Amino acid sequence: MCLIMVFFMGLLNISIHMGGLNSTSFLISIKAFPLIFIIAFILENVLVGPINRQLLKYFVGEQDSKNSRILFNCFFIVTMMSILMTIIGGIFGGDSLITVFNEFFIRWPRNYAAAFFLNILVAGPISRLVLAKIQK
Repeated sequence: MCLIMVFFMGLLNISIHMGGLNSTSFLISIKAFPLIFIIAFILENVLVGPINRQLLKYFVGEQDSKNSRILFNCFFIVTMMSILMTIIGGIFGGDSLITVFNEFFIRWPRNYAAAFFLNILVAGPISRLVLAKIQK
């Protein structure tokens, strides 16, 4: 899931920053991918994942459906990761910290909406399918 999310969110933000999707923005996305993937993977496993597990215990009970667990999991992960990666991505993109914070409420809602729907419609189903095949 992290692979899909990092690549497509990176491509989206780099394309917006460069004025559109073109071969240059695509190549920059590919070059930036390994470093951003490592950062996102570490953040998810060290910080966001443990917080997410605690929130799930609080908001989703054992009697709740699998779909409610998936939806809450997506909501919490996307919220936390989109906040962190909006800040980190802006800094890696060459913006000053002041610019990143001044434009945060423009950038973050866009990133959140894109990441939420990418997660629900593409990354989540693909990763669950792959995980189910691996577990068989």
